[in-house]
Amino acid sequence: MATSGQLKSKVDGLKKKMAEKGSSLPATRQRQLRKRLKRLQRARRTATALEARGKKAAKESAEGAPAAAPAPQA
Repeated sequence: MATSGQLKSKVDGLKKKMAEKGSSLPATRQRQLRKRLKRLQRARRTATALEARGKKAAKESAEGAPAAAPAPQA
């Protein structure tokens, strides 16, 4: 799966392309580009949420690990 940064660059490029050429394109192509933009935006939101969830889990496990790490030595 792509990272949110990679998807953001694709979204930005597509927005720029639509801004420059959008009105001169045929209606079918405009619809295809809008669909692609929505799809990329949804994928970016999902990737961002997954990355945030992963960072949160890593932070919690890092905080919990030092407390459990010292084992009693006999």
